[in-house]
Amino acid sequence: MRITKFLAFIAAAATLAVGCGGDGNDGDNPATGGATLKAHVQSLEVNNPIAFKVIADDGTDITAESTIYDKTHDFVEVSNPFTPTEDGKYEFYAVSGNIITAAIEVMVLPSIPALPEDANQSSTEFKHRILLVDHTGNTCGYCPQMMLALKEVSETGDYHSKYYEAMSHSYAPSDPATSPAANSISSYFSVKNYPTLTYNFAYSTSSSYNAEHIKQQIDALWKESADAGIAASASLATNSVVVNAEVKAAVENDYRITAWLLEDGIEAKQTNGNEAWMNIHDNAIRQAVTTNPISGKELGTIKAGEKASLAMSLEILGSKWNRDNFKVMVIASAKNDKGKFEVVNVAICPVGGSVAYDYK
Repeated sequence: MRITKFLAFIAAAATLAVGCGGDGNDGDNPATGGATLKAHVQSLEVNNPIAFKVIADDGTDITAESTIYDKTHDFVEVSNPFTPTEDGKYEFYAVSGNIITAAIEVMVLPSIPALPEDANQSSTEFKHRILLVDHTGNTCGYCPQMMLALKEVSETGDYHSKYYEAMSHSYAPSDPATSPAANSISSYFSVKNYPTLTYNFAYSTSSSYNAEHIKQQIDALWKESADAGIAASASLATNSVVVNAEVKAAVENDYRITAWLLEDGIEAKQTNGNEAWMNIHDNAIRQAVTTNPISGKELGTIKAGEKASLAMSLEILGSKWNRDNFKVMVIASAKNDKGKFEVVNVAICPVGGSVAYDYK
């Protein structure tokens, strides 16, 4: 059944390829232009409807003449709206005549935790935290020097209130704190030397393991008030952590949102670790909503004072991952003056709990 429907999809694509080379007649030939399939949500709870629209390249709504297919489940034709009865990732595409749209993804979640109440609806004055990622490994001989530097920074004045850190254990596959997500994140930053400390998505600036240098980098990026705030809730499902995150803009911009699953308390002997605490690894990156793009999912343009939310799923891959030690890092980013998505704020949400907007 799956092969038959897949061949039908390929045949339709071949028809499109032939049609696009048409003979120029305006009469009997079917339309050969492109179109885009859109869903009214990127994610939703199971047993709730997904409404689709198909828009031709010239802006014409051709939804009524289009057929929607579920690529994930045997390329079966679905209704519009369509109500999924199973959770998981779905891919849909549409066919209209010899037009075939690109596939879109909708995440169907078993349940979505409620967001915390906004205690100050009129405010857009948010505390700002930047993102530090320490690219490290338990068999990296120089990495304890970065650990010592970060410890010194965290214990100096109010520096630790200005950032959140995640540990990307990507030095060696034998490291019990490593993960595919950590490897992808370190690859994004083109990390070649360990340890390396990187700051926000738009910067590949690496820091030496010198506490004063790290403070200088933090001072250069930190703001008195963040461009946006984050509220989030997280819950544990059978094989995933479900995150419901909301961004409230202080500055109008195009925003994206992502979430990383972090694990604390991973025991692994640290090479050249001469202090006991160095053998317990916290904030290890286990999973990411997406690493391509690293900035996550589109929220669109958010005007100052307005909000946008998205529910996301973080799959639990490792049988040895300790679910009791999970937490979620939620990262909001927006376009900077170079058109790149730069981190504008970070929040930490407990699994089974929530984090409210952190107002100044």
